[in-house]
Amino acid sequence: MDSRSEAAPITLVLTTEADRERAEALASALVERRLAACVSLMPIRSCYRWNGGVERAEEVQLLIKTSAEGLAALRQALDTLHSYDTPECLHWTASASAAYGGWLQEALAPQVLPHQRLE
Repeated sequence: MDSRSEAAPITLVLTTEADRERAEALASALVERRLAACVSLMPIRSCYRWNGGVERAEEVQLLIKTSAEGLAALRQALDTLHSYDTPECLHWTASASAAYGGWLQEALAPQVLPHQRLE
């Protein structure tokens, strides 16, 4: 099998935010902190039980792409940055193409500035 076509494991995390502005802010913070390589945002309508009743809300769903190694830090950031008291945090492992998996790992790697390189 060609190594360029081998599957690479990635971790997907699903959460929702109250509105587009909060979702955009959360997505930006996660990508800027290199906790997520990419976040896809999708408007949704949710129906859920909360405080003894059935609620309905317009929300924005975030599909966060990260690594298994970064999951704990990502979950901690969600607890800190999320606007909800009880943020949704569902995660699972998926297989990506080797090219996408490589890009994801590169996007999550700490940035090394030229003056920081060891020679």
